[in-house]
Amino acid sequence: MAVAVDLGATRVRVCLGSKSGRIVRRVSKKMVVGEKVEDYLGQITQVMRSMMRGYGKLDLQGICVASPGPLNLRRGLIVRTANLPYPQVPIVEAIRDAFHNDVYLVNDANAAALGEWLRGAGKGRLNVFYLTISTGIGGGAVVDGKLLLGKEGNAAEVGHTTIDSSGRMTCGCGRPGHWEAYCSGSGIPRFARRLLDELETSERNSLSGSSLVRNLSKADAPAVFRAAARGDRFGVRVIAEVGRLNAMGVANITDAFDPEIVTIGGGVALNNPDAIISPIRKKVEDYAINRAPEVRITPLGDDAGLLGALSVTYDPGMIGR
Repeated sequence: MAVAVDLGATRVRVCLGSKSGRIVRRVSKKMVVGEKVEDYLGQITQVMRSMMRGYGKLDLQGICVASPGPLNLRRGLIVRTANLPYPQVPIVEAIRDAFHNDVYLVNDANAAALGEWLRGAGKGRLNVFYLTISTGIGGGAVVDGKLLLGKEGNAAEVGHTTIDSSGRMTCGCGRPGHWEAYCSGSGIPRFARRLLDELETSERNSLSGSSLVRNLSKADAPAVFRAAARGDRFGVRVIAEVGRLNAMGVANITDAFDPEIVTIGGGVALNNPDAIISPIRKKVEDYAINRAPEVRITPLGDDAGLLGALSVTYDPGMIGR
């Protein structure tokens, strides 16, 4: 057995699984992000212990943590991530000290790309891109049958590529114009408010019947998608613009990595598959020069990252370890 840890912006998911990819137990818990990084790390190890409780003394193959980046793989650190307030998180050291086992660290989207390549929609293909649209936006690329890592394990960090040179929106990382600022779960409601502010007074007045406009100050991303689904004029407008920008982002992926398939996961995409996939398929060729890849929702659901992280414990060479 091996342990995989999937760190999200708001939750941690932990599983115990086998070399074949069979998950025998999993636990998910909401994280409390406080002032001290030690408390944050303590929550993670506590969830891991609760997941392994009842299995006696496990002789683990290893533990792999899939985390949002940026990372420093050489030092086992999470650094400067947009969704945590800590300058760095010594995740590998903390888990190794707690469990006295081999611990590996990989970007969460890279782990999901491995999961898709080995067990999902990318199985049997040489060039696969996994895109996650969730609280943030991330990506992982398998190119010519090898996971693309980069100098510190942060290759294919597409959520922090620029899709708006005017920089109307500032990303959580502090940089302007990033894809994540406009089309992620955290970005969509802020983008909707920005779009409303940019309308001429007469056009804004014409939307007075929009329930989304009336409640926009409290709206989250699910509320924006629900409004669009029921035909709310402003909701439709926002999701159409999000779709256009997503197509632009996938076009950048197409031209940079030339994948056979782009498979998409993350909570925003999994909960709104048609609203996410359809605009990309329709518009990606408007922006890409390379032939458009197949674009689809991941068949692995939330498990792509866990499955990829499990695979790393059995073959650390996939991440150069």
